[in-house]
Amino acid sequence: MSNFNSASQVQQQNLEQASSHNAGLTELVLAHGAASSWSMILPMVAHLCRQDSQRWLTWVTSEPLPAALLISFGIDPLRLRQVHCRDSEQQLWVTWDALELGNSHTVIASPGTLSQAQERHLEQAAYAGNSQALILRYR
Repeated sequence: MSNFNSASQVQQQNLEQASSHNAGLTELVLAHGAASSWSMILPMVAHLCRQDSQRWLTWVTSEPLPAALLISFGIDPLRLRQVHCRDSEQQLWVTWDALELGNSHTVIASPGTLSQAQERHLEQAAYAGNSQALILRYR
């Protein structure tokens, strides 16, 4: 009998350990163009910004979020790192990188439709960085 764990056993152990630290991927589906989306998301972002003073909350966006809007929902712009990307491929790469680096407790992004493999890679990056991915999807 071998003293080495199989790759699947090691992966399962990593998943169990990471899940106990709130790492992983959550997908939130929103109505496209609904004005209520901001009133739903921004209070959640304000709450998340106050959760961990040692790491960033990173929001990967195509356009900057106005500081006045963030402040009106109680978000401290100094606790929120915004990264602006020109397309969904770049958003996907930046999201993966921010998750895996582990200097963000939560990474929010809208990289478009993801394949199962892309979701799995983001989830693995979240576990590696002990981070939470919040993927916003619009329909």
